[in-house]
Amino acid sequence: MVSTKPGSQAWWLILFGVACYGFGVLSVTADELYGIAQYYGSSGLYFFPIIGARGLWDTWVLVFSGLAVCFFIAVVSILMLQRSRDSRTLEQGRKAELGYN
Repeated sequence: MVSTKPGSQAWWLILFGVACYGFGVLSVTADELYGIAQYYGSSGLYFFPIIGARGLWDTWVLVFSGLAVCFFIAVVSILMLQRSRDSRTLEQGRKAELGYN
């Protein structure tokens, strides 16, 4: 059974996957916004399912803020995954030195 505690490798892989999915979804949304801006100009509106219709400027700010958050989470999860792997190999090395194989 795989552990999904916050310090485990599985936890950081799942978090990385969620961040990548969010980045992809927001990238598609940014592409839609670009099309709306080209067609309607500055009078275009974008409808968010939860918060309703917003002007294009508000929408760009929300989408790019979301992209930044997803990118930050992805980078942190990569760094923490590497850190958890390093600590695991360090523990295995210590056990080998002490003869606990």
